[in-house]
Amino acid sequence: MAVKPNRIVTATALRLSILWSCLFAAVGIHLPYFTVWLASQGLSNELIAQAVAVPMLLRILTTPAIAAIADRHGIARTLAFAASAACLSYAALSFAPGPALVFAGAVGVGLAQGVMPSLADALTLTEIRRLQDARLRTLDYGRIRVFASLSVLFTMLGSGALVTLLPGGKIIWLLVAISIFPAAAAIWNARQSRPARLNPRDPGTLTASREKLRLALVCIAAAALVQASHAEVYTFGTLHWRSLGLSPGFIGVAWASGVACESVLFVAVGRLSGGERGAAVLLILGASGAAIRWTAMSFDPPWGLLLALQGMHALSFAATYTGSVILLGSLAGPYHRARMQGWLASAVALTTALATMAAGVLTDSLGQRAYLVMAALAVCGLAFAIVTVALKRRLDGAVGHPQSAGAGGWTIEPS
Repeated sequence: MAVKPNRIVTATALRLSILWSCLFAAVGIHLPYFTVWLASQGLSNELIAQAVAVPMLLRILTTPAIAAIADRHGIARTLAFAASAACLSYAALSFAPGPALVFAGAVGVGLAQGVMPSLADALTLTEIRRLQDARLRTLDYGRIRVFASLSVLFTMLGSGALVTLLPGGKIIWLLVAISIFPAAAAIWNARQSRPARLNPRDPGTLTASREKLRLALVCIAAAALVQASHAEVYTFGTLHWRSLGLSPGFIGVAWASGVACESVLFVAVGRLSGGERGAAVLLILGASGAAIRWTAMSFDPPWGLLLALQGMHALSFAATYTGSVILLGSLAGPYHRARMQGWLASAVALTTALATMAAGVLTDSLGQRAYLVMAALAVCGLAFAIVTVALKRRLDGAVGHPQSAGAGGWTIEPS
């Protein structure tokens, strides 16, 4: 018995939304408290910093390689493997007998977690394209991706109470428990995802033309520079605000306001951007917002303005992220969907790692004025974003209409 088309669309949307919410559930606990657990296991500050930085550097090489495997053997299956590896790494950490093994396990967690967002992006865009190719009602990427932000927001807000119940060395058990959900959701998606059939006449290149490849590279450069400009606030924002005497409660609200505003943008992005046609414009909005945000942050703003600037995370992060993911998804060849997102993730990891290392030196020498260097990075990203828009319009003009997100010869299998 054939399944009604609308039911296919609804089931796909539900499955992807649950996947995104589960994938990021652990982030709300991991981000603020994993280093606390590492310290409870006897790791020095230097080792803790290395445990955070080493996976970021390794992802520069591993993410494209894992994405290539995903394109060949299945994006959903590879994502399920990565989510399961993260869960098992947390579980292994709970039994690690010494700092050396704890360090190794922390690196394993970081590597597994780091590749999951790009694979989830590739899977989501693939499902959206499949629905379009089947002439079914399409899905809004932003309205699916928002569940990741909401998941982080709610777990961050509840993390204090949860960690009170499982303090210090027991935090790892909380992470083990919560990481079961992304593993289960990823396995479920791998079992439910329809098999994709590729057009054998497709050349199997990263993009269908040199013009598209040039556009993709410029887009990646723009996004990587703007995302790297967040290094100062990610690394030293909370430490500086604590030195000013701001309460932990206020600092938590400041971070949560950024996540809340990015959630609003993800919901509205479909109407704001007009789909892939306006994705390049989102890059300009994101880069401009980042330049303004970091310039204002360099003057040590009062708490009211600080909250507003944190709300601009919707532009500096979310607009940049969404614009780059959607645009690159429309440019990728059908054999390279995961790889295109992998190259973006790798470039962001490289620029962010370099900016994070520079932030330590800059903060020691310039204090809050280090944000001006971050603003300069955003301006460089803005320049690449402007070129991206120009190249996109030239490409659309050459073919007479915007490129279809559904190109590439995918078909949808009936249930």
